[in-house]
Amino acid sequence: MKSTPNTMPKLASRHDTAYLDFVEGFREYILGKGANFEDRLNANLLAAEEEQGFPLDDLEKIKALVWAQPLGRLHGRLARTQQEMKWHALQRSFESQRSVLSAELAYWDSRGPGTLELDSSFQYPPYVNVHFHLQPKGYYKDELSGFFYHYGTKVFFRGDNDQDELHEKLVSRVPLPKDSKVNKILDLACSIGQSTTAFHRLYPKAEIIGIDYSAPMLRVAHRRAAILGDKVDFKQRLVEQTRFPDAQFDITFAFIVFHELPLRIIHDTVREAARVTRKGGIFAVFDFTGTAGKSPFQLYHRWFDARHNGEPYSQDFCDCHLQDILTRYGFHVAAAPDGQRSGGAGYLQHWFATRV
Repeated sequence: MKSTPNTMPKLASRHDTAYLDFVEGFREYILGKGANFEDRLNANLLAAEEEQGFPLDDLEKIKALVWAQPLGRLHGRLARTQQEMKWHALQRSFESQRSVLSAELAYWDSRGPGTLELDSSFQYPPYVNVHFHLQPKGYYKDELSGFFYHYGTKVFFRGDNDQDELHEKLVSRVPLPKDSKVNKILDLACSIGQSTTAFHRLYPKAEIIGIDYSAPMLRVAHRRAAILGDKVDFKQRLVEQTRFPDAQFDITFAFIVFHELPLRIIHDTVREAARVTRKGGIFAVFDFTGTAGKSPFQLYHRWFDARHNGEPYSQDFCDCHLQDILTRYGFHVAAAPDGQRSGGAGYLQHWFATRV
């Protein structure tokens, strides 16, 4: 059996690898059943809810109750600390080999089988000037941002996506258009192209295009695809203004994109997806679960993530009704995804929308 080439950026030392392995385990302990923060804090919140005799759905009251508990304050400190530890280690490791990594990107830029299209006059919109997930310099201000993102998300997914397993699983769940024809696919905000290459393996005869605003992300995406031998094309474009002709794509795909967009850009992006997706085509969205019907702790966690983890737009997204927005701009969602979870990734839900 042919092994899959490893596209993960190399760290400078075994010490860095061991340290980040520890951080990954630390993250699993905090978010999983090790410390069991969610169940323990939620039990305390539900007890307060029962004591007051009405639903605890006021976020300010929930925050006050969580922060009044030593357990709540500990959870907040550890959640922030594990992110800071991860980025500190990656900064140290990548900075020590910056010239080598920069040369590697330059080596792959012009190599195939796919293509890389960057725009030297590209104007970054103000809303992207955010250090998402606390990533140093954000997604586009450092030439190595794509490498930071790749290894950073490896730690984030806690072993579930080391070889793109999560992306391949989600891509495989996207339904076919009504006529089953898949000739052209658009991956919106493709970052380092893990979904883009997964689509190529699933539909090797289709034309696959990934777009992103970040030139550093696209360079790493192209490097990955070239190493893997996947013929996909990457272009520097905005999700709300792709500049493709009307009705071009059989499948348009968006993975954890919308929670990083202001609400007005969400509307613009859905409108644009409706424009470039052909009638009968599919717009598949995987993103954060909404806040409707969630437990008190989950409401608190969504606020905490937005406030303390570089996700300034995520609260508005989780409070909005994406299905209504999809319907408004010309899509039909067969079944409401509320409460559905996507294969073990409990923070995700999906919307499979058909262009009408």
